[in-house]
Amino acid sequence: MFSSFQTVSRVVFGRGSAAELGSEARKLNAAKVGLITDAGLTRAGIHVPLTDSLAKAGIPCVVYDKAELDPTPSSIEQAAAWVRENGVDLLLGVGGGSSLDTTKATALLARHEGPLSRYFGLHKVPSPCMPTILVPTTAGTGSEMTSNAVLNDPITDSKQGIVSDYLYARVVLLDPELTVGLPPFYTAITGMDALVHSIESYVSEHATFLTDALNVQAIRMIVNNIRQAYTNGGNMHAREQMLYGAATSGIAFSNTQNGLIHALGMSFSHEHHIPHGLMMAICAPMGMTFNATAAPEKFAVIADIFGSAPADAPVHVKAKSAAAGFTALMEDLDITPGLGAHGITREELRPVAEKGAAYKRLMDSNPRKATADELERLLERFY
Repeated sequence: MFSSFQTVSRVVFGRGSAAELGSEARKLNAAKVGLITDAGLTRAGIHVPLTDSLAKAGIPCVVYDKAELDPTPSSIEQAAAWVRENGVDLLLGVGGGSSLDTTKATALLARHEGPLSRYFGLHKVPSPCMPTILVPTTAGTGSEMTSNAVLNDPITDSKQGIVSDYLYARVVLLDPELTVGLPPFYTAITGMDALVHSIESYVSEHATFLTDALNVQAIRMIVNNIRQAYTNGGNMHAREQMLYGAATSGIAFSNTQNGLIHALGMSFSHEHHIPHGLMMAICAPMGMTFNATAAPEKFAVIADIFGSAPADAPVHVKAKSAAAGFTALMEDLDITPGLGAHGITREELRPVAEKGAAYKRLMDSNPRKATADELERLLERFY
């Protein structure tokens, strides 16, 4: 039995590090940069320190701000056409997970023939993509650190992932100052998404000593700082720790994959328009409850970080309490637990259970296997 570990080749981090972008792009011999983001971010001017840095380095930059909240193959095709029309040779992804996933998928189509669906799944990209620099403006998905691009496939009404080592960024730039303007609600749900990533990766069947170390650190950083970032967005220490925690979880889960929580959360219809991070938070207590008996020692460590059980409690008691610790955190962040509270109907539970059970990439990583019948009962219990 052997394992491997891989991550991005270079990370530049620290308050004000956006000013280093021009230098980093020059090291990659960029002649013209294509910045991919969303319209809300450009309206807020969050990208300006980055374009200023490129201008100071004498590198032309064009902006594409049509990244969608739930990117689809057709939206990626449009972005790739824009890349070809503008003759850029380096893509700069700026924003939340959707913008970063859009950038990675666009880098793929900029160098490889479509349709994009031919690359859904594991390691189907045959050779390098256009190089990317990724700059997150939320402390959430960790997409800047991953080899994944997650898209909304309207044909199957489900999320589809492209996973390839060729999707890793050439450079990741982590500047906590770019996250300060994130509103409290989005601070909460993106942070909870990062926390779910680290929890699922920590208990994954593919976990290693390297990912364990990263995930425990990420869980600590997020749990110890998310309340402060939520209640006071100007708390730079909390913002910094949240950004680094999310990135650390991204490094880890890119080497392990996620599990049951994502398999269920990504199986609900997109007609509800429930943000991804909120959906992950809603599904987390059920996934943690279901998995606790399969990985009690690790869930006991998680419980210790939450402080959800006495320090001298038996391992199995601590493990079972971890889900309660997560729920208590949800309540502190004004996130209502339960599926029914968010407009989901009981009629949806069986189809979601069937989709979730069939989510092979994620369920193969989960520490406890489950049938559709078991998942339906779990969904009903946490409805």
